Amino acid sequence: MKPSFRVLRPFGALALACTAAVELAAQDCPFSLGPDTTVCHGANLLLQAPVGVLELHWQNGFQSQTITADTTGLYWCTATFLQPGANMVSNGDFSGGDSAFTTDFTLGTGGTWGQLSTEGTYAITTDPSLVHTNFSACGDHTGGGQMLVVNGSPLPNANIWCQTVQVTPNTYYAFSAWLMSCTPQNPAMMDFQVDGVSLGTPLLASSTTCAWDEFYAIWNSGNATSATICIINQQLAADGNDFALDDISFTPLCTFTDSIHVTVLPPAPGLDAGPGGALCPEDSATVMATLVPASWPLDDVVYTWSTGADSPSITVHDPGTYTVTATGLCLDAQATVVFLPDTCTLPPTELWMPNVFTPNGDGSNDQFGPVVNGPPDGFRMEVRNRWGQRVFSTDRVERRWDGRANNGVVPDGTYYWVVHYGNRHADGQVTQETLTGSVTLLGGR
Repeated sequence: MKPSFRVLRPFGALALACTAAVELAAQDCPFSLGPDTTVCHGANLLLQAPVGVLELHWQNGFQSQTITADTTGLYWCTATFLQPGANMVSNGDFSGGDSAFTTDFTLGTGGTWGQLSTEGTYAITTDPSLVHTNFSACGDHTGGGQMLVVNGSPLPNANIWCQTVQVTPNTYYAFSAWLMSCTPQNPAMMDFQVDGVSLGTPLLASSTTCAWDEFYAIWNSGNATSATICIINQQLAADGNDFALDDISFTPLCTFTDSIHVTVLPPAPGLDAGPGGALCPEDSATVMATLVPASWPLDDVVYTWSTGADSPSITVHDPGTYTVTATGLCLDAQATVVFLPDTCTLPPTELWMPNVFTPNGDGSNDQFGPVVNGPPDGFRMEVRNRWGQRVFSTDRVERRWDGRANNGVVPDGTYYWVVHYGNRHADGQVTQETLTGSVTLLGGR
């Protein structure tokens, strides 16, 4: 594979042409678009690409600094950066003086106007006016440092600056340098080459002195393990053609991709607490709160009832209005259910007691207890033997004695019972009644 070059044009204000006056700082390759995120229906998430990129692409092909995520899906961004601290050029800012580079020009030795009185000479200085009295007084590109100042010459294809660097095969490198005119006449036209091949259109210096412009291009190493980078002035005028170079860099690029899954929720559901109804005295009802529709995808729902309960369902014992709220991410719903009072008149109580039972396990008359028609309003029964010892008791009308006591079978014979119950009358009134009697137990097991 042969080496190649390209100019990266990222987006908007950061678009980089060969002559763009934009300086991008190197930064670490890894970046994050943030954790996977859920957003409410009708909302969106603004995704931010990293700053300082040379080139970026979103999953939809966009190259903008931001995109809006407004539908559920996977969003990703691939960005290319300068590798931090990886400039392959030595002494590119000339802080080391006249070293680490080769040139076809000669170091100025002085004359009528100073060190660079002769065409085709150069100097390392902090101010062009210090090496030629007719050059403008200018600072270096970053301020306070040194630069390479040249009195141009009509010699064609003369190398102003060259350096050979080691490169990694199949890697992209950013070649950058800054150019400034020291005199306004016949500005320099700088050609930037790698291994003798020009990287794009030469950079014409500004006719305004002390105005720095950047050359910028991307080069791919192919199979190469070294590269000779050179800067050549194509301006051959003898008059003017005086310039400065500074901050030369040849930096490898790195590329990183990060992704984020965005879930956009459906419209928030409503809440239903059921139809309510009438509630009889001493009765209860179970009320269930349900989301409508029930297909809400999140499980962070918290239910809060006006009773203080925090479960989806409650049991109510009294008539009244009951309110429930369901809250969670993107959810805030409320429902109300009403229970009205009802007298719920019950049939009159009819209760009588058998006088014999046979707990022999034949399935017939095996248990002793009341026979009722119409539930009593409260009930208690006790059974005692002839010595007055209690052998059975219950406060539930449906519970019956099976002829056993203390985990054993009692003997045949006569047992005495007493029943207390609330006798419900046809007019709805209730009177407290007490009945007593005896029962004969025969054929116990």
